[in-house]
Amino acid sequence: MSDPSSNRRGGRLRSACDLCQQKKIRCDDSKPDCETCRLASVRCTFTRRPPAPQKSTKERLAEANARILELEALVAAQSSLQRPAHGDGAGTLHHLPAGLLQDPHDINTTLAMFQSHIPFCGVGAAGSIESDLFRSAVCQQTGSHFDIDQFLQGLPKLFSLPNSRDSGNLISQKWPPKPLVQLRIHQFSKTGLYSVFPIANIVVLQTLLDENILDNQTQPTGVADLACLPAFADANPDAYLRAVLALLPRLIMEDASLRSLETIVILFVYIFPLGQPESGELLLAVAVRMLYILGGNRYSAAHQPEGEHLRALFWICYSIDKDLAVRFGRPPSIKDIDCDLRLPDNYISSWSDDQFFLRPLSPQQLLFPSDIRLAFIKSKIYTFLYSDHGRTQPEARRLQRVRELDEELSDLKSRFPDSFWPDLFATGEAPDYTFHDLSLRGVNLHLEYYYCLGKIHGASNAYDSSSPQGWSFLPSSAELFYQESRTMLLYVSRIRIFLNWHTFWIHAQFILTAIVSLFRHLITSPTAYTFGTDLQLLENVAETFSELDRESRATRRFAPFFFTACLTRKLIYLAKQAHQQAKNG
Repeated sequence: MSDPSSNRRGGRLRSACDLCQQKKIRCDDSKPDCETCRLASVRCTFTRRPPAPQKSTKERLAEANARILELEALVAAQSSLQRPAHGDGAGTLHHLPAGLLQDPHDINTTLAMFQSHIPFCGVGAAGSIESDLFRSAVCQQTGSHFDIDQFLQGLPKLFSLPNSRDSGNLISQKWPPKPLVQLRIHQFSKTGLYSVFPIANIVVLQTLLDENILDNQTQPTGVADLACLPAFADANPDAYLRAVLALLPRLIMEDASLRSLETIVILFVYIFPLGQPESGELLLAVAVRMLYILGGNRYSAAHQPEGEHLRALFWICYSIDKDLAVRFGRPPSIKDIDCDLRLPDNYISSWSDDQFFLRPLSPQQLLFPSDIRLAFIKSKIYTFLYSDHGRTQPEARRLQRVRELDEELSDLKSRFPDSFWPDLFATGEAPDYTFHDLSLRGVNLHLEYYYCLGKIHGASNAYDSSSPQGWSFLPSSAELFYQESRTMLLYVSRIRIFLNWHTFWIHAQFILTAIVSLFRHLITSPTAYTFGTDLQLLENVAETFSELDRESRATRRFAPFFFTACLTRKLIYLAKQAHQQAKNG
């Protein structure tokens, strides 16, 4: 008897393998395994099964009635959630639409977020010269056509969980109780988090809370005093965020104040890690305009009441603004020429163990989420290399900028102790206990450093549209770009504890850029002696995210882990094709 798999096309037994049949997607009939099975790392099998019995009209009608009852219950649940949380009056908050806040676990949200981030990871936006060169180079080196956007669009069909937008996500706005806000203020003060995230003046917030602002929400003005009270700890942050967003129109219409500025910054700090860059950029633009109105862009503001706090908020916004400009290639909202960029007097520019939470930090010292001087370099990276003006400069001038920025980044690195930088740690040659900075802040700073190094040397690519050979770098930059990608992925494998759904979209572009960059090296140098170790590195990354995906199923599955693992495995498959084609050629 012939193998059932031999009758894929000729007979009427099956037209898809077992996995594709289960996923209800089209099988490509590739041998020995179809693409779906390769991505899932399972054997491609075909099993004879009798056709499913058709349901009677009576059974189908009963199922339809059951579904109607289910939908009616869902509508009733949503209606109950739309009731105001604090009665009637001027302070009553109307229920916001359920789709206002995108669920980071949702499969469709994941697809949209990947499609917004991936063009800036080295593959280019659809229809761009960079995208055409990427596809052309992949086809030339591997013999396969690969449309990354089309590939991503097919991943939701492989995801085994249904769409996660259900009744559990219908959340009404709700202000936290006073004891919870008090606890949050106490924690923020006790842990010294102000030094890293100076987004709220604890003394003023305590005064507002003592004045029972939460019990007087019907006052017609001063909504910023209410909205700036943070209560994410031990609370439902979505419910609190909806309550604040309901006040956003009034916040914008009121005169700008430190409290309204704090509110906008808190909103950004919560929303951006959810993977919503455009919403975050809009909030940041509002915060920047408030900063200019309040004079926070000038050093003299530090001598006014709450002036040091205002300048701290300026530096938070400045650093975020320059980071987004480099990540997404869009002009920053803050122009350096309009600002006094003198560092704060209480800024910690030299490093010690005290900064890594071995003991509480003093609110009198400022550390910030990342080094401000790195933000200066990011500003120059965008202006000189990625702005419209920078891209039109002569190639010799651009290469000079690349060298200058590389030297400036190296100079910044040299100012820190050797033990701070994970160069040896990333190689796997040093045990974890020898590296003292494995805090989340340290991890963020290290990844930003490697990312900036890649962006600097990635700019030496001229993107010559005349031929696929334009998809290349100067030899020196190509080597540094390649080593940066390897180092970042090795480092990622060592900091697995910091990879979770809360931080994924903060690090996603760094990691995806490194994956794409290493893939590019593999297919352009398929006979290099490092091919095997580099391919294994990608396989380790794919397995890391597969494990994270499996672990997330114990609570609530996080689709971006699945997407990252699938994309990496696809690139591994293409890299193997390039290697085989080079051997046969």
